[in-house]
Amino acid sequence: MPLPPKCPTADCHDWLWKDTATTDTDWDNWRWWCCRCDKKWYPTAEQLADFRDGASAGAPHSSYRDHRAGANRQ
Repeated sequence: MPLPPKCPTADCHDWLWKDTATTDTDWDNWRWWCCRCDKKWYPTAEQLADFRDGASAGAPHSSYRDHRAGANRQ
């Protein structure tokens, strides 16, 4: 997965985060968020394609699965 973009605010340029915690009613369910200046931006069409499914897109699920989830199951 590519690195996220930097904040476009002129005096910030911190790394952006993929915010899914506060966008559950939006059509695409995420925005770019800067924790330094606390602003959000819509992702571009390219970013939606690159970041929508996360690092597991196109990779085997077993290599990206959280193995802790089934650790206590018998």
